[in-house]
Amino acid sequence: RPRPPGQPCRLPVLPASSPAAMAKPADASKAAAPKTAAPARQPGSSDSAQEADAKVREAPKKKSMWRGLLTGGANSMVVLVLFWSVYVANTFRGILWPKFPEMDPVTHSFVTKHQNIFREGDRLKAKLWVDKSAWPNKKPPLAEFEFDYEWEGFKTVSRTVNASITDAQLVKGENMLLSAEVLHEKSGRVVRAKGGLVKAMATPEVRLKYRLLSGAQCPEEPEPGFGNKGTHIARGIPMMQVRLVFDDTAYPTPWARSPWTPPLFVDEFWLTNDQLVKLNHTGANIWESQVQFELMGVARWRFQQHMERSLEQNAKIWGEDSEEMLQMRDLFANTNPYLLVVTLVVSVLHMLFEFLAFKNDVEFFQDCDPETLNKYISVQSIVVGIFMQILLLLYLWDESANLLVLVTSLVGVFVDVWKVQRAMKVEWGKLFGIVPIPTLVSKVNREKADNFDGIAMKWLGLILAPGILGYAGYTLVYDCHKSWYSYFFFVSSSCVYSLGFVLMTPQVFINYKHKSVAYLPWKKFVYRAISTFIDDLFALIIRMPTMHRLSCFRDDIVFFIYLYQRQIYKVDKSRTFDEDGFEITGSVPGEEKKQK
Repeated sequence: RPRPPGQPCRLPVLPASSPAAMAKPADASKAAAPKTAAPARQPGSSDSAQEADAKVREAPKKKSMWRGLLTGGANSMVVLVLFWSVYVANTFRGILWPKFPEMDPVTHSFVTKHQNIFREGDRLKAKLWVDKSAWPNKKPPLAEFEFDYEWEGFKTVSRTVNASITDAQLVKGENMLLSAEVLHEKSGRVVRAKGGLVKAMATPEVRLKYRLLSGAQCPEEPEPGFGNKGTHIARGIPMMQVRLVFDDTAYPTPWARSPWTPPLFVDEFWLTNDQLVKLNHTGANIWESQVQFELMGVARWRFQQHMERSLEQNAKIWGEDSEEMLQMRDLFANTNPYLLVVTLVVSVLHMLFEFLAFKNDVEFFQDCDPETLNKYISVQSIVVGIFMQILLLLYLWDESANLLVLVTSLVGVFVDVWKVQRAMKVEWGKLFGIVPIPTLVSKVNREKADNFDGIAMKWLGLILAPGILGYAGYTLVYDCHKSWYSYFFFVSSSCVYSLGFVLMTPQVFINYKHKSVAYLPWKKFVYRAISTFIDDLFALIIRMPTMHRLSCFRDDIVFFIYLYQRQIYKVDKSRTFDEDGFEITGSVPGEEKKQK
């Protein structure tokens, strides 16, 4: 029979190999006969029937209005992101490669520009010292060498020094200094720079940990303080980089008011806390530090100066020693410039594809009825995923994670809750016949044998339970934790972190049992897959734990399984009826407008 108009989530043409496709059209139409019967209208019920018909007519309009708002908002957001990206790119182009006018627009005369005193090819002489004081003329330098001020062909000069400092010097706030001096032989001009081999950083919060079974406190060696105020600790720097900027740009006023010399500085932009050397309280601290002297391009120097100012502003929001700040600093300082540009571009694409995936996911669940969702979509995986996200939220809260990260995760939980309520409802039951507990049940009646989602989740739980219990026991015996509360969320988050991808496997089982992937939200999957591939790029260049880096590649495997299922479960386009025996008229949502 013809499909009723306005029915959501149109049933697709099933693969010829699916069990439903094996049924004969005549049998299917007989099976569907009871569905065509409509109850007779009773006398006196015309008003209620008219009201019901009016509600039916209004439903498509409301859905059309909602879809129009969602689509319009999504398209507007994509356009705004693209315009924002162009604006940011143009801003950075102006920062890295500024252009200065040749003519004064007021006086119509040539603008006076000032050149670098260090001209390309000039001979320079450099000296490096490591001592308690800067530029000690009476002490022989660590390195003394000559070089030409040329970008092409310059070779990095490297020396190794055994730095040492005592606990008494650290208490007084004393430091070992690396000082550098570059002499321009033609003009006699000298540029200097200095930096400490010991970095003072804010004292991190120390939270005591215990072995929960015995109650014994886990020993943790304190780090020496820097200064007598007790607000900072000291750590050694394993590598010092002295950079001389190569710049042949002519600057007008006010950028330069006379011939100028290029900046020479000790570069600590690349440093992150995990690269520093921990010191101790016992006697002298000795560590090996490598000293390098090299040229830096002017575009990268301008970029680094801009990012230093931006990081200082962001540190007030994120925190100076937050994981977000460390990752940003490591990305900008230790990534090849060309790869960094590619990373910035794909970051914008990642944001667009994630948003489009979210939009198509919401549209899919809005259009599908509960029967379709319960039959062809692994709703129980979404329910388990909600509990996993809540556990991660509590773990991040316990670890004092950034508020923005918590809010973003919370929004994802709310969206998944909305998706679940499209297919399931909450009913109250009683535990042991006494304690009332909420339970989730399907909005449609289903045969137990056809509950492929429940079967997949059952076997998945039986397979994973021994490994989870074993890991929980191991970390309880051998690792230290702050409390039982912290231990529970640590184990839960670790399991979610390493095994979260397995929640995608029940959908693979459902596809296998139905021999069909026609109901899957393929637009959402494609957008999410592209975002996952971009995550793979980030996994190669961004500092992160090894387990997280591996998890970025595991999701790709499941998506390729989806693609394989899409390939083997062919669609029989010659069929004129669906699995319920209903005639397929060929109209799909969106085509009626085109026909009009």
